[in-house]
Amino acid sequence: MAETIYLRVGTHDEIALHVFIEALQNFMYALKDLDATLTKNTNGSLVWNVVKLEKNSPPIIGVAPHQKPSYERAGHPDLSKRVEEEFIVNARILAASAERSEHLSDAALKRLENLAKKTPSIGPMAVYTSNNGSKPPKDATEITPQTLENVKRLTGVKYSAFGSIRGSLDAISVHKAYEFRVWDERTHKPVTCKFLPQEINRVKELLGARVTVVGTLTSNSAGNPISIMAEEVLSTPMRQLPTIQEMSGLVHDFTNGKTLKEYMEELSDE
Repeated sequence: MAETIYLRVGTHDEIALHVFIEALQNFMYALKDLDATLTKNTNGSLVWNVVKLEKNSPPIIGVAPHQKPSYERAGHPDLSKRVEEEFIVNARILAASAERSEHLSDAALKRLENLAKKTPSIGPMAVYTSNNGSKPPKDATEITPQTLENVKRLTGVKYSAFGSIRGSLDAISVHKAYEFRVWDERTHKPVTCKFLPQEINRVKELLGARVTVVGTLTSNSAGNPISIMAEEVLSTPMRQLPTIQEMSGLVHDFTNGKTLKEYMEELSDE
C-alpha cells in the first residue's frame, strides 16, 4: 500500500492564501494526471484524501490515495504507489535536468511548472513520502527555480519545420483540444500530436499502433520534438525479415552447380 505523500508549500512563515490554494490544486491535478496516464483512463483509478494539514512554518499537506471501489471490485492492480513514485522521480529529474519520464504527460508537466513558478517568491517546495510523520526527511525532493528553468528548456519551442515522427500512438485527449501522444522511437520521449476533430475516428482506430505522423513539427533547443500539427497519421507496422524459404531463389546459382567447397577450391587454384 502507498504511503502518505506530502507537499511542503515553500519555506516562508507566511504565504498568500491564493498561492497556497493554487499549490494544492496543482499538486492534486499532477497526481490525478499521472494516475490517468498509468491506468490509460482519463478518470483515473484513485481518490486522494487529506490526512495531514499543518501550519508549522511552512505549511505542509499530506494526502493518502485509495483505489476507487469499481477498480478494486474489478481486480485491477493498485497503482497508488507507482503514481507517487512517478511524481517524486520526475520532480527530482526536473530539478537537475530538462528531462522527464515517459509517464509524465504534458498536463502533469504543466502542473509541476506551475508549482515551480511560485518558488522565487515563497521558497523551494518539497515533496516526499513518509510513514513516520510529516517532517520532511533530509533527502526530500525539492521543487525550485531551477526546476522552472529546466521545464522551460524542455518545453520551449526553438525550431519549427515540416517533418515527421514515428512511434506508438497513445493517450488520446479531447478535453481542451484534439490531441494524442506518440512515443518517439528516436528520443523515447512523448510528443504531443494535435489533429482536426474530423480525424477522431481514424485516430481511435490507430490507438496503440505504430504510426508515422507527418506535419509541422516544433522542437526544443536540444533538437528534440515537442509537438506536431498532424497533417497525416499513417499506420506503420514493423517490417518482418523474410524467412529462409522466402529468400530462397533470390540469389542466382553463382557456383554453377558445384558445391560451395568445390567452388572455393576452384577459386584458390586460379
